[in-house]
Amino acid sequence: MSEGAGDYYKGYYIRTVAQPVNHPRNGMTVLFEGKATVSLDPAARFHPVPPDLHLGDDQVFGTEFEAHRYAERVAKRYIDRLEKGG
Repeated sequence: MSEGAGDYYKGYYIRTVAQPVNHPRNGMTVLFEGKATVSLDPAARFHPVPPDLHLGDDQVFGTEFEAHRYAERVAKRYIDRLEKGG
């Protein structure tokens, strides 16, 4: 599991996590799932807590980087919906 560097977007702090969803066995490759937490508290980035909200569809990716980027994009769409009241 790896944590993203975090990002600020429209006053919210986004924290992403990429975690493996399977383990290498008999030539299998590891795939990663991206998850995100959205917070108004910028200090939250200093306390590693598990994500409390899975945003978006379940997706798996070949690299941790791709999983982080996906989770960040979904979190930004979520914040946009919050701002529109939906």
